[in-house]
Amino acid sequence: MRAGRQQEEHVQRLDVIAFGPHPDDAEAACGGLLAKLVRLGYRVAICDLTRGELASNGTPAEREAEARAAAGVLGVHARLSLGLADGGLRADDPEQQRLLVRLLRAHGPRLVIAPHEAARHPDHGQATALVRRAQFWCAVGRYEADAAPVGRPVLIRALDFGPMTPSFVVDIGAELETKLSALRCYRSQFERTVGSIPTVLNDPAWLRRIETDAHTYGQLVGLDAAEPYAVDGAVPLADPVAALAPAAVEVRR
Repeated sequence: MRAGRQQEEHVQRLDVIAFGPHPDDAEAACGGLLAKLVRLGYRVAICDLTRGELASNGTPAEREAEARAAAGVLGVHARLSLGLADGGLRADDPEQQRLLVRLLRAHGPRLVIAPHEAARHPDHGQATALVRRAQFWCAVGRYEADAAPVGRPVLIRALDFGPMTPSFVVDIGAELETKLSALRCYRSQFERTVGSIPTVLNDPAWLRRIETDAHTYGQLVGLDAAEPYAVDGAVPLADPVAALAPAAVEVRR
């Protein structure tokens, strides 16, 4: 994406990169968290792995403009694109792996986000596996030795098509409308108009489902809206009280 590359020139280090197989995937999966992290002062970027050229509706140019508008709604610091082939993401492709490793080393994020494995689209599962491999190799000095290795970022996986059992959820009650507004920027994907091809995405129920999912996962922990995330292994907590019970315990009678 041309705009993403232009922004990239002005970005050095990033705290968080959310990887989406296609434009609009990152917003749908973790748009609430991204908006929250921006508000908390972190440097956040979205990286679209492809331009979404195989989509039933919309052109790559239209989706680029929509992605730029959505990035503005979320307030992210950069919108990056690797321009890989839509429908051609392959975790075992050495060149795709190198591109991701170089991107992680250039920006040194502390946290990366990818789709959860419960995915409907083949590109989504491949994207997660590709990010996972790059996450490992970016810290290995002898891999692509001409670029300095960086610390290995933490990888978390966000809700995709199917239900998931989260390791944790993030309160997005204050960010839900921002997330939905960012998704509404993708009119070519989520609006069914005269001449458009009917798809799962432009069925009005799709955006309602994203909102419903947020409320459903919020109810798990007594919140209005939340996004679920999965992480490998145990999560270290320096202060379990502050992390798990920050408010006074309610006395029930």
